[in-house]
Amino acid sequence: MFSLSTRVVKAAKKGLGYELYKALILEYGKRGEKAFFYLKEKRVKKYKDFFIVVGTNEYIVDGNFCTCMDFQFNLKAKSACSHIIAVRLARIMRLYEYYDCYYVDFLRDKKARERS
Repeated sequence: MFSLSTRVVKAAKKGLGYELYKALILEYGKRGEKAFFYLKEKRVKKYKDFFIVVGTNEYIVDGNFCTCMDFQFNLKAKSACSHIIAVRLARIMRLYEYYDCYYVDFLRDKKARERS
């Protein structure tokens, strides 16, 4: 299981500021910087079944898994991508938009709207 570093968790408890940004870059480099951007731009969504992070696409984050290519191919599921980092932080900081529905239902309804 991936866990955030103590430095990042401590900074997150102080809010979405420079201290968190700096800690993320020092710990996770470019992936940390992207995670900070997702939080700052309010791109983390929580549905009843999954967390979604809106990047180039909408990526499903479920525990230690993400649907992004970086996680699956570059990291080979051995460490956290920026989306997993963002979700972990969003949970600590309560920085996510909550939808009282299942993501799979949201997708089905979205496709139905696009067809009509």
